[in-house]
Amino acid sequence: MDEGEAVVIAWAQDELAETPSQVSLWDIDGERIECMIRLSSSVVVAVLVGDGEVKIVEQRLTIAADNWTPGSVQANRRPDGCIRVRYRRKRIDITAEIKSPHSVASLLEGWLLEMRGDAQLPRDQNRRIANLKRERESIRRMLEQGSLERIQEEVDKVKEKISNAEIELSGRSSQKPKAEPESES
Repeated sequence: MDEGEAVVIAWAQDELAETPSQVSLWDIDGERIECMIRLSSSVVVAVLVGDGEVKIVEQRLTIAADNWTPGSVQANRRPDGCIRVRYRRKRIDITAEIKSPHSVASLLEGWLLEMRGDAQLPRDQNRRIANLKRERESIRRMLEQGSLERIQEEVDKVKEKISNAEIELSGRSSQKPKAEPESES
């Protein structure tokens, strides 16, 4: 456990009256710590500031597992470079580090899903399976639209045009083949 994590755990014990089961440090910049905290029945995204061991909360977003619905945590990159994490009408801005906004949302949603337990799992699995089937069908349609047969036909047409152009440029076009005599019927 590093110093930043120890400070976050101490802050959580004092302010939230609970010892975190997991802490993910997002960014530490001098006297500012941005972190995600997993508690027994909720997750917290917090921005803590202060000097030394004493930290106070600058921003905090708490998401209770029993009020959460899958997909309701959103994280987007803002024009100023920050990542905005939103849940319902609440929001918090954190520094955009190397990780993507998607990684923040998926970490929080993963923790919340684990807290929910197996009661929600079959329904969520069915949703995931249905989503994967829709994606597979969509990809199949895109592959059909971009099939190589159509491309090969276009390549053959272009080759034919090139060979006709070469024939015309080489002067062979002036030598027209003789027409076959028509047979008398």
